[in-house]
Amino acid sequence: MIKAVFFDFGGVLLQHADGVNHKELEAIHALPPRTLLECVYIESRYMDHQVGACTEEEWIESVLSALAKRVGRTRAEEIWSAFEQAERELNPDMIDLVRRLRAAGYKVGIISNTTPGMAERLSERFPGFSAMFDDILGSGDLKMAKPDPAIWRYAMERMNVEPEESVFADDMRSYAAAAREIGMHGFHFTGYEQFAADLRSIGVEV
Repeated sequence: MIKAVFFDFGGVLLQHADGVNHKELEAIHALPPRTLLECVYIESRYMDHQVGACTEEEWIESVLSALAKRVGRTRAEEIWSAFEQAERELNPDMIDLVRRLRAAGYKVGIISNTTPGMAERLSERFPGFSAMFDDILGSGDLKMAKPDPAIWRYAMERMNVEPEESVFADDMRSYAAAAREIGMHGFHFTGYEQFAADLRSIGVEV
């Protein structure tokens, strides 16, 4: 019997992978596609920051350096400011699903690879959002990240549930697969309708 449903945050509860419409922002600033993805996450120290191995200032400086190589320092700072100030959009269908699951008695939690201070950011950006969940875990605060099995085991221990009693949804196929390897019901998230069908397939009424 399923007792807990865990969600990734970006790309599942958020409309976009990090909540920001990269295509729109890149078009506004005349940037080639994937520029933000590459500079903010791939060429920067993001992987270090998401496990607490560098400071936020060091990560941001690495982002600015990657952007500056393409557009110069002044424009890089303008683009980063626009990125930070961009509206982050929640997925309304998924937020409604979280409310229904919790009302039905399921425990609900977030397991996200993200920078330190996730709970504080969520409280600031989305008032009332955090109260919808039984637990919120960010890799930057735990200093461990998906696909390390330890992060799922830690989440389940805090919820007092076993792997076979737990569901995990992630927009990264490899992370969903890693959750399945430790006995959870791991689903690759591609949209609300698909995930609702996945839940019904294991007996969760949505």
